[in-house]
Amino acid sequence: MNRRRVLAVLAAALALLVAINALIYSLYRSDVRAVTGTLDDRLSALGVTSASWLASIGDAGAPAGAPVDRSLGALLDALVRDNRLEDAYLIDPALRVLAGVRTPAGAPLNLLRVDEDRLARAFAGEASVGTGYSVANATVEAAYFPVRRAGSTRVLTLEAGAEYHAPAVALRRTYLVAVGLTALAAVVFAVGLGLALRALERARLAHGRAERMAAVGQMAAMVAHEVRNPLGILRGQIELARERLAPAAPPREQERFVEMLGEVDRLNRLTEEFLGLTRDVALDPGDVDLGALARAVADEVRLLAPGADITASGALTVRADAAKLRQALLNLVLNATQIGGPAVVVAIEVADDGERARLSVIDDGPGVPAELAARLFQPFVTARAGGTGLGLTAARRIAERHGGTLVLESRPGARGARFSIYLPRRPA
Repeated sequence: MNRRRVLAVLAAALALLVAINALIYSLYRSDVRAVTGTLDDRLSALGVTSASWLASIGDAGAPAGAPVDRSLGALLDALVRDNRLEDAYLIDPALRVLAGVRTPAGAPLNLLRVDEDRLARAFAGEASVGTGYSVANATVEAAYFPVRRAGSTRVLTLEAGAEYHAPAVALRRTYLVAVGLTALAAVVFAVGLGLALRALERARLAHGRAERMAAVGQMAAMVAHEVRNPLGILRGQIELARERLAPAAPPREQERFVEMLGEVDRLNRLTEEFLGLTRDVALDPGDVDLGALARAVADEVRLLAPGADITASGALTVRADAAKLRQALLNLVLNATQIGGPAVVVAIEVADDGERARLSVIDDGPGVPAELAARLFQPFVTARAGGTGLGLTAARRIAERHGGTLVLESRPGARGARFSIYLPRRPA
């Protein structure tokens, strides 16, 4: 993918992440308000009920012979335990603790834990629920409820900490997990979208290639119909004339007969290349010794390019169509000799590449121009003056029909080009 598409994918993923997180945050804030309101209402109802009950029993609520603070202490202890509160204590207008759980009777009141303004309003008869104090980054909620008795007012203080507010804490954890999952979903979305765009790009290229191949097919049919038969007749007439005239003709005239036959053969090969691109004739697989095939092609091309230094090395057997592989390899070696010039050095290498076999053609010619490398295997694209641009296309098609591929491999710092056919080691 190009940079523009990468940015588009990232922007889409970011937009999705922002939209989903905005929705989740809105739901989270709504749920937090609902849960917090419910807990505050519960604490308020608990305090009002407890204060009313304490006001109604007075000192008569204590068992016979027991101090008042002990009876209230037991009551407050049950209140804290049953409702998962931090503390509960009763104080008088002189700010003395009459009874409590974690703040025992007679202990001095810690004014750092008290909202003096709200406490004063509670002694005046106004109950309230709100933030009390913080301990180690944990907020404790304090609620003040007036306990009216004959001649005086006391205040019941309830403190609710982390355990009481566990539902709100759990909701926050759930929110953080949801945010993490949305981030993961955005990453998956970005990867999926990127893969989809890449697949679409491949499909677009394949469609373009199919259209080009269709055009080649129409051309091939025309060439086959209009050229092959006349070429056959032309070759027959040239050979007949050669038999009659060449023995008595000067050497230069004999060479012209050879040149004409060579040009006819070249046109025939061009026709076969056209047809090979469009006709997927069934493969005839068998055991092919790639080393022997490479040596045979090297011997054949030496006759066509006497000045070239062509070597073949390696040995490996694969299951393939020998005739088709020979055609593909011959196209590669002929390209190397035609582009590299009369004294070009060409090496044909056969090697084991793990689960694949590699058949490489390496030359020391001028190499492939960078502007052609990306589209070199397309029909009619060639780096050679007078070339048809069909040899490499046909060779790649043959490799692909065998389940392999043909690639142009880079050679940093080295002269020439390296084309490699990769074939599976499994049966074709």
